[in-house]
Amino acid sequence: MNAAGILVGGIIPALFLGLVTVLMRSSIAAGASIPTFLAVIGTTIALVGWGSVALTGQSSGLQFSGAVGWAVAMALAWSIAIACISYGFGALKLPVSVVAPLTNANSLVAVAVGALVFGEWRSLDLPMTAGGTLLICLGATLVSLSK
Repeated sequence: MNAAGILVGGIIPALFLGLVTVLMRSSIAAGASIPTFLAVIGTTIALVGWGSVALTGQSSGLQFSGAVGWAVAMALAWSIAIACISYGFGALKLPVSVVAPLTNANSLVAVAVGALVFGEWRSLDLPMTAGGTLLICLGATLVSLSK
């Protein structure tokens, strides 16, 4: 993988997704209800998405029902996750320092499911993957307990 791929595919998303958690807690702390919060996020994402389609003309991928179905499934999974995190921030008053490390262990779920669904297990270095999994779990636990 080249530097541009690491930057655009990893570092920039990691920075923005980290910022997302802080912005989410700020919105919930300012009084947003979870349904309103999800509606505002969904509307904003829809506007950005349809604006991108209009600007680039790249809409052909969504004309196939399978593509739309997977996009809807992803949105439902994401909405449930965000609603749960929002509930943790709002009702349970959990701090970002506890929630963020635990929820960011989602990479383990992605690696496991990707390995099974897409057959990526064939190219995984299992000892390295196991070591990384252990470090992610240990790191997330240590950071979340540091409060």
